[in-house]
Amino acid sequence: MKKAYHISKAVCLAAYLIFMYQLYRMCWLGGLRRHLPVLAVSGVVSFICCVLWIFFRIRAKEKKEVCKKGMLFWLELLLFVLGTAYFGGKIVYSAIPYHGALSWKIDELKRKKTVPLEHDNFFEDGAEGVLTDLDTAFGMPGELYISNSFQMTFDKDGKILTFSAFLYGKNEDGETDTYLVDYDSSKSPKITVWLSGEARADYNEDMKLAPMLNILEKANCEDMVSVMAESSGEDTFEILYYGKRSFSSAEGLVYLPGDADGDGEAKSGNYIDMLRAGGELKGYEVSLHVPGKDSEIIPVRYIMEPEYTSASELSKAQEEAQIEESKQSTSWSVDQSDGTMYFFLTEAVGWRLVVTDAAAGSRYYEMEKTEDGGSTWNRINTDPFGGNIGVTEGLVFYDENFGFAGLSGASQSYSRLYVTRDGGATFTEMQMPVDTVTELPPLAAELAFTAADYAYLCMPEMEGELLTVLALTGAGETEGILYQSQDQGETWVYAGTGQRESQDNS
Repeated sequence: MKKAYHISKAVCLAAYLIFMYQLYRMCWLGGLRRHLPVLAVSGVVSFICCVLWIFFRIRAKEKKEVCKKGMLFWLELLLFVLGTAYFGGKIVYSAIPYHGALSWKIDELKRKKTVPLEHDNFFEDGAEGVLTDLDTAFGMPGELYISNSFQMTFDKDGKILTFSAFLYGKNEDGETDTYLVDYDSSKSPKITVWLSGEARADYNEDMKLAPMLNILEKANCEDMVSVMAESSGEDTFEILYYGKRSFSSAEGLVYLPGDADGDGEAKSGNYIDMLRAGGELKGYEVSLHVPGKDSEIIPVRYIMEPEYTSASELSKAQEEAQIEESKQSTSWSVDQSDGTMYFFLTEAVGWRLVVTDAAAGSRYYEMEKTEDGGSTWNRINTDPFGGNIGVTEGLVFYDENFGFAGLSGASQSYSRLYVTRDGGATFTEMQMPVDTVTELPPLAAELAFTAADYAYLCMPEMEGELLTVLALTGAGETEGILYQSQDQGETWVYAGTGQRESQDNS
């Protein structure tokens, strides 16, 4: 009897510790199906052995067999306490947010809700019908914003198939409530809503949800869907809302008069015809399209309260932004819209190389200078590169007179450096002492390069009075020949081989 008593107790303890270990692993990593068999077996074994242990202990007492609490008993008790404390602590830790699968499950139970979709027809109830169902369930804020977009798909009869959005707004206490909304009719007849999640609650007026509802109230979506379905044979359609958007093309745009944002001022003006002459149109917009077919079936873009910006105004705004960016930079910067290269020595004094013509990947430039922070520019050199064409590699000035400009060929296999000592009024091409080179980089012999092949001159680097130029075999290479000057580029000497650690800021 005593032997059975000790065996049942030992097996019970072992099964219990296995159960606690598997429970901890499941709470940490998840996977109920994976862990359930071991949990079930160990739990059943532990329970049965615990019952047998109690039974044998009672029988032993009835037979007056004393089961002394020896060293083995205290060791087993210690293992039980330590195992419970250790694995129990791990389970509790896995329940702390972001520390285990249990925390996500608890979070899901607290925040994940489902709501029946009663208003399931877009043509009859509009997108507002969905919001009515949500408001009935949660009492949502009166003014809602979208974090990214509002998407809804439906069939040609208006039956809602899917929709998704991340909505947020301030409740009566002034706190932000969030709603991650998702619905898929093929998976569930109910809307899934995650409450009180993380959101970029910046309350951007361009991302208000109300304008979408105002636009859809006036848009002829049902008629348009009927026409699109008949002409294309498609059966699934989608509305897509990103808030206020900008357009440079009038294709598909449909102007709707009205007060989109509900501020009491219905700004009038179609402007779509003006957009065809260039510029940009910005306003609250809802797209009606066939998902995945935008290249074949032109979306209908309903826009309300648009604002028109002419091409000249856009260009000026772009220029002003580029000037401010250049002032903050310690090197040159390039306006990607037109290829103009800027460099500012101070907040007030700066230069720019302006593209005047382009052909076959190469450009012609003029140099302009400002002394009032970019408010006005004066042309100081109509041909800084002496009739040569290419793409600017860099522009830098060390004072108001001394500076360099680089021009690379379209092939990027060579570039020229030009120095100015009169503030950009004139430039002189620099010549390197190629005939004095005595050593080439290690790959030169393997690729049969000569010193003349190292014709791509990187922009100079200045340290104190020492100027250093690295010559490469092409723009994408890193190993090359070094040339140095201590008299502001008047004379250059060969200075061995070197390596470029990072690409030039060009």
